[in-house]
Amino acid sequence: MDINDCRFTRLSDGKVTLLTPAGDRHEAVRLVRAFPFTAANGPVAVVDSKGNEILRIKDPESLSLTHQEFIQNQIKREEFLPRIQFIKSVSQGTPHQWNVATDRGENTFEQAASDGVVWHPDGSVSITDCDGICYLIPAVQKLDRHSRRLLERYS
Repeated sequence: MDINDCRFTRLSDGKVTLLTPAGDRHEAVRLVRAFPFTAANGPVAVVDSKGNEILRIKDPESLSLTHQEFIQNQIKREEFLPRIQFIKSVSQGTPHQWNVATDRGENTFEQAASDGVVWHPDGSVSITDCDGICYLIPAVQKLDRHSRRLLERYS
């Protein structure tokens, strides 16, 4: 199926409907990055409300400009990936309590598990909390000295 022949519609409640050239209508679909950390501009999956993949867009940049803009805007609307700008403190005990400042405001969260801090090859770090929310540090080297020291405990 050629994605350029499909039609996306965003309803007033924010939900997205996909209409295929065959006339199949998929309601409440989500557009998600297939590899959000290692290929943020790479493949995008269109999934149904149960998380089943309907189709995969291997190269979003090969789509029509209309589709590219819709997909980029929708991903930005749905993507909840707070970016940590400063680490105020991390508790010594287990589970670790993080007190951070993000691009969405200050927050305190509990680290999910001992392996909840993941260092990525591109120099970014992701931290997953006990609610499954992933926090991103896009570039460790851009953090202030205090934040880097706290984070280095988990390298």
